Amino acid sequence: MGDNEMSLEEERLDLALKASNEGILDWDLQSGEMYYSNRLLGFLGYGRFGAPNIIEEPEEHVHPEDCARFTRKLNRVLHRGGKLFADEARIRTNSGDWKWFRVRALPLRNDEGILMRLVGSLIDISKRRFAEKALAEERKMIDLILDRVPINVYFKDKDSRFMRANRSTARRMGAGTIANLIGKTDYDFFEKEHADFSRARELEIMKEGIGQEEKLEHEIWGDGHDSWSLVTKKVWRGLNGELLGTFGLTHDVTELIETERNLEQIAEKLRVVNQEISEERHLLRLVIDNIPVFVYFKDLDSNFVLVNQRMSDLIGVKSPDEAVGKNDSHFFGEKLVRESIRDERKIMATGKPVVKKLEEISWKDEHISWAVSSKYPWYLPDGTLRGIFGVSADVTKLVETKQQLEKIAKILGRQNDALEEQLGLAREIQQAALPSVIPSISCRKSGGTADFHHRHQPASHLAGDFFEVIPLGEGKAGFFVCDVMGHGVRSALIVSMLRGLLEKQGETLGDQPGAFLKGLNDGLSHLLERTSQLIFATAIYGYVNLERGELKIASAGHPNPIVSRNGVIEILELGSEAQGPGLGMVPEFEFSEMCLSLESLDGIWIFTDGLFEVLDGDGQEFGVAKICEALQSGDRNIDAIDRVVNAAVNFAAEKVFEDDLCVLGIDFGRRA
Repeated sequence: MGDNEMSLEEERLDLALKASNEGILDWDLQSGEMYYSNRLLGFLGYGRFGAPNIIEEPEEHVHPEDCARFTRKLNRVLHRGGKLFADEARIRTNSGDWKWFRVRALPLRNDEGILMRLVGSLIDISKRRFAEKALAEERKMIDLILDRVPINVYFKDKDSRFMRANRSTARRMGAGTIANLIGKTDYDFFEKEHADFSRARELEIMKEGIGQEEKLEHEIWGDGHDSWSLVTKKVWRGLNGELLGTFGLTHDVTELIETERNLEQIAEKLRVVNQEISEERHLLRLVIDNIPVFVYFKDLDSNFVLVNQRMSDLIGVKSPDEAVGKNDSHFFGEKLVRESIRDERKIMATGKPVVKKLEEISWKDEHISWAVSSKYPWYLPDGTLRGIFGVSADVTKLVETKQQLEKIAKILGRQNDALEEQLGLAREIQQAALPSVIPSISCRKSGGTADFHHRHQPASHLAGDFFEVIPLGEGKAGFFVCDVMGHGVRSALIVSMLRGLLEKQGETLGDQPGAFLKGLNDGLSHLLERTSQLIFATAIYGYVNLERGELKIASAGHPNPIVSRNGVIEILELGSEAQGPGLGMVPEFEFSEMCLSLESLDGIWIFTDGLFEVLDGDGQEFGVAKICEALQSGDRNIDAIDRVVNAAVNFAAEKVFEDDLCVLGIDFGRRA
């Protein structure tokens, strides 16, 4: 290529990078020179000259909170033979500010395995990170609201098992923590009769599709004590209307019920006292001023004759005596005054009390409160009607909590709808990426067999790892394992593209691993020509021919497989013979392949990096050596994969995989 052509090519590359959100770096470890694209220099705020080597000196340029992880992953590539460097970290710009970047770099080694260059890219992901932080804060705020309100909020599946709840629910159920509550049912906490009732009600709600609103329930607990609750239960459905279970809102009103019981008892005591001691107010005052409710007496004109101290505090007079002779119109709004007069006239006319009435109290200053009130006719000892007396309990907080609960329920509904929409998309993409039924193959002529075993475990609802087994006639099959860079919708879409290309390749190039990977690489590179994002995938393709007793294999930047030879587990070093760059990184690359005899080969396992990059609490990797140990400890069948995965889970600090996991194993049977 001449100088003019090279200049034109560089100009085109520079223009392409300017149009994207990524920059390119190229570190020559032999000369020590570091090349940055113009786009990357712009990200970092440096000119063409004077930009530091951020890879060589991460402690000077990577945020202290990210530096240890960044350095650990970098050392894995520089000093331990790692195949790919990938991380997200904050890097200091020339102005001193911190920006988030996704860093990906591919090590290039010579035939002796010496690292010559590190070539990769940086993508500015600051906006995404800030958005993720804002979303996390919003979710935290919602969780904080749920955990602060004195309302029990919970979701149950179709078997009435708790699937989600707030802390208030966990505490009330005696579980202590939310984690201890999840998966349990009412049978773990309540007496069987009440648990049966609750289960039958939830089955009815799910069957009929009609919930219950604030039903008062008497609960008998496993230890024998009882309580009262206002229970709201509704149907819990997914985005597409599928039945998921029920969700409930429960408020403990035991104290209110007990208060109401006390009110009735108090009212009866006051009636007896009224009949027995007539107008002995001093004794009555002693009683009512010590009752934890509002107590008042009114004459035939509904004027106050006597109130207790709590009532005088409520209406804002200095002492109970200041309320005497006044009526409701002096303290309350017009609406409450009209309702009170109507009720009291009816009580005095009929002699029938009004019991446990929920009243909206409108005040002169226009603020609103709520009370549960009972009013009774007031008779003198000789039977003469003197007026009415009443007792009330302030339930403003209970009503406000109910209103707040309704708002929270709406927020939860919207959040649930949004989540279900995302999950629906994830399921659709994931279904497209899942492989078909995995066949076993055999050859009558050689007597050989090949049994395929697998484990596919996404880290989230969207997976970037996938595999496929392609039957190619009797005793012949191709197998493919792939790990697409990153997570989320983008990775799932790339998986779909690759699967489409995979189907075309299998028909013509299934017995040629090198040509097979070249076709996928050319096709993916063509599809990604117009994108501004750096996207690539690592992959292995192999071809099994039982009649010939051979296995051909080629790799595109994927971790080396593990094989069993005569019962001995070892790493299959592909080297430069059958190892090429990741798919989509180098257009028109010519992939080579390695041929293995099945004579001494018992089995082979291909896995993605989500398995061996699992970290324990000290930041140590699970590593390939522990994979080999787990495989060596038992049979080669599907139990072997389960042993490896279980060992990795037990090793992991959080007992979960942070990356997608895909493992494909082939067990070769005896040959004649």
